[in-house]
Amino acid sequence: HFLPITLALCLWHAALPIMLAGLPPNN
Repeated sequence: HFLPITLALCLWHAALPIMLAGLPPNN
């Protein structure tokens, strides 16, 4: 079943910008 993999990718793509926005700017 590829549903868990697809759901994990969707959650990862949704959480990645949030985690990046939570990090302090490095530049």
